[in-house]
Amino acid sequence: MRLSLSRAFSSYRSDASPFLLDLRAVGLFRVLLALIILLDQLVRLFDWHAFHSISGVVTLADSRAWNGPWLWSLYWLSDAPILPYILEVVRLVAAVTLLLGIRPRLSAFVLFVLLASVAARNPLLLQGGDKVLVVMTFFAVFLPLGQWGSLERLWFGKRAVSSHRSAATVAYVVQILLVWFMAGILKTGEQWWSSGTAISMALHLEAFTTEFSRLWRHWDWFLQPLTLFVFALECLAPLLALVPNYWCRLIGLFALVSLEVAIWLSLEVGLFPLVSLISLVPLFPGRFIDALVRVRPGRRRQSSDLVLFYDRGCGFCVFACRLLLALCGIRGARLREAQSEPEAARILEESFAWSVTRARPAGEAEGAAAPGPDFRQGWEAVRYLVEHSPRSWLLRVLPGAGSGDRVYAWIGRNRGAFGRTGAMCFGRNGGAGWPGRKGRLVASCALAAVLAWNVVSYPAVHDAVDLRPLVKPLISAFNLTQYWSMFAPYPYTHDYWHVMPALARDGGRVDLLSGAPVSLEPPRDGPAHYGGYRWRKTVFRSVQRGELERVSNYHCHTGDWSAIDLWEFSRLNLGVAATVDQPYDVRLLGRWRCANVNMDAVEGFRAETDALVGEYKRSQAMKPAGAVMAASDSSARP
Repeated sequence: MRLSLSRAFSSYRSDASPFLLDLRAVGLFRVLLALIILLDQLVRLFDWHAFHSISGVVTLADSRAWNGPWLWSLYWLSDAPILPYILEVVRLVAAVTLLLGIRPRLSAFVLFVLLASVAARNPLLLQGGDKVLVVMTFFAVFLPLGQWGSLERLWFGKRAVSSHRSAATVAYVVQILLVWFMAGILKTGEQWWSSGTAISMALHLEAFTTEFSRLWRHWDWFLQPLTLFVFALECLAPLLALVPNYWCRLIGLFALVSLEVAIWLSLEVGLFPLVSLISLVPLFPGRFIDALVRVRPGRRRQSSDLVLFYDRGCGFCVFACRLLLALCGIRGARLREAQSEPEAARILEESFAWSVTRARPAGEAEGAAAPGPDFRQGWEAVRYLVEHSPRSWLLRVLPGAGSGDRVYAWIGRNRGAFGRTGAMCFGRNGGAGWPGRKGRLVASCALAAVLAWNVVSYPAVHDAVDLRPLVKPLISAFNLTQYWSMFAPYPYTHDYWHVMPALARDGGRVDLLSGAPVSLEPPRDGPAHYGGYRWRKTVFRSVQRGELERVSNYHCHTGDWSAIDLWEFSRLNLGVAATVDQPYDVRLLGRWRCANVNMDAVEGFRAETDALVGEYKRSQAMKPAGAVMAASDSSARP
C-alpha cells in the first residue's frame, strides 16, 4: 500500500509548481518578445503615416475623446509632428536592448509604456494580439529577464540559477492563462455549445479564412464535434496548466499550443497566434526543457580544458572572454588573470594581448587546471578558441590573420572606452535582473486589478450588478483594460466584406483598399484585399461605429483622388457548408467627393460603378435559393 501511494504521488514534486519558472525559458521568452515587437514595428511601418502620425486616420483629439480620463498615452503629450517619430526610435532602441539583454527589465518597461501608448492612440485598428502584447510586456517587467542568454549576465559574470518563483511569476502565469480561460467562458452563444456551428461560421467569413481552411470547411460532420472540443479546450486547458503536476501542465500547454497553430492555419488574424505562442514559453516546466536539451540533434561535447588569461582590472576584457565562450558554445573553460601566470603575464607585457592555452592533464602537473606550454595570443587566440569549440563553422565568417589583427588592435586601443560604455549601459548593480520587493508588490496589485476587471466585465455579472465604474479607473491607470472576446459570444452571423472603388484625378479607377482593379468577387486573401489586417480592422470598426468619413477623408487628403465609394457585400452566415451558396446582398455605405474635382468625371465614374454593381446583383439573383433555405432550416434544428 505504501509503495502504491508513493508511485501515485511521485509526479507531485516540489518543482512541479506552475508558478516556478525555468530561467532558460524566461531568457528565450525575452528574445522572442523582442523579436515579435520588432516584427510588429516593421508591419506597422508600411502604414505608419495612416495610423500613427498626427495627420492619420484618427486625429489626436478623437483619440483623447474616445478613451476615459484614466487612460494615458505618450502620444497625447504634444501635438508636434516630431513626437511620433521620436517614440518610434525609442521603441526600436528598447526592443534591441531587450533582445541583447542590456538592462532588460528597464527595456521591457519602456516597451510596455510605448505599446500601451500606441494602443490608446489608435484603438480603431487594435486586435487581440495587440492587447496580449501589452499585458504580456507589462508583467514581463517583473520577471528576471536577464538571468539567461543576456549580455547583462555576461557583464557581471554571475552564475545563473535554474528557476525562480515569486509574486511576479504568479501574476504573469495567471494573466496569460486568463486570456484563454476568459475567451472560453465568454463564448456563451448556443453556436458553441448547442448547435455546434461556431467553427463553421468562423471559417465562412471570407475576409478572415485561409486557403487551407477552404479545403475542409464544408465538412459539417466534422466541424460540429470540433466546435464542442475547442470550446471545452479553451475552458479546461488553462486550468490543466495550473495543476501542480508535470504531465497535466504539459497536456494543458500543448493543448493551447495546438489551438494557436490551428488558428494560424485557418484564419488570417495577423500576429495574434504568434504573440500567444510566445506568451506561453515561460510556462513550460524545466523538466521539459531538460528533455529538449538532452535530445538536441547534432549536439557535440563541449571543451572544458581551455584556460583564458585576461588583464586584471579590465572589466571589458573579462566580459569579452565570457562573450567569446558564449558565442562559441564552450562550457567549462577557465578564466584567469594574466598576472597570475608568468607566461601569460609576459605576453600581456610584451604584446598587450590576451592569451589562451589548454590545461595539462592531471597526471602531468599538479592540478588539472595547470596551463600547458602552448599559448596562443591576440587574434590567433580567437581563431584557436573557435577552432576548438562546438561551432567551428564560425571560422568561415571570421576575418583572416591580417584583418583580424587590425580589428583586435583597434579593440585593444579602445578597450577603456568600451569599458566605460559597458559600465554606463549595464550599471553597477549586478542583481538588476531580479525584481525587488516594490516590483513584486506592483505586480500583485496589477494582478488583483486584472482579476477584478475580468470578473466585473463578465456579462452575467455586470447584468446583475454593474461594478465596472469602480474598477475601471484602476485598470485604466495600469493601461491593462482587457476583454478577450474573439468570436464571443458567437462568430459574426453575417459574412461581409467591402470594396472601395475610387476615381483618381488622372481618370484611373482602382479599389482603394487593395490597390488592384475593382473586382466584385469575394476576397481569397482577406488582409491583402484590405491592404493589410490593420486596414481590415479599421474598415470594419469604422463601419460598425458609423464613422466612415475618417477613412475617406484620409485618402482625399493624402492622395490624388476625385471620388470614393464604399460598398458592403453581406450574406447570412448559416454555419454549414451551404453558406457558400448564399447570394450576397450589396449595399452602398458611403459616397464621397474630394475637393476641387471634375464633376463630369465624378458622375461618369459613379454611373460606371452603379452599372457594375447592378450587373453583380443580377448575377446573384439568378442563384437558386431552395438549397439555401433548406440548409437554413436544417441549421436551425439542434
